[in-house]
Amino acid sequence: MKIRLVEDWKEAWKWSEMRLLAIGAAVLAAMPHLFSLLSDNWPSVAPWVMTYFPKAPATIVPVIGLVITMIARVLEVSRHDQ
Repeated sequence: MKIRLVEDWKEAWKWSEMRLLAIGAAVLAAMPHLFSLLSDNWPSVAPWVMTYFPKAPATIVPVIGLVITMIARVLEVSRHDQ
């Protein structure tokens, strides 16, 4: 498996989805009380993610998810034989 940045990764800040993800992460980080609204939608995911961040408060999990999504958006994964 080969992981590399997409060709136009330097233009990622212009992509609307990246802007929306950044705004979403900022809003969730600034207003952790919104976490209670999200917790009903993913009860099995939060404990799994929290195993990687045991000292972090549970309210940070949605922010981590958005940041991981942003990173995944600028990565390209391909097989070695291609």
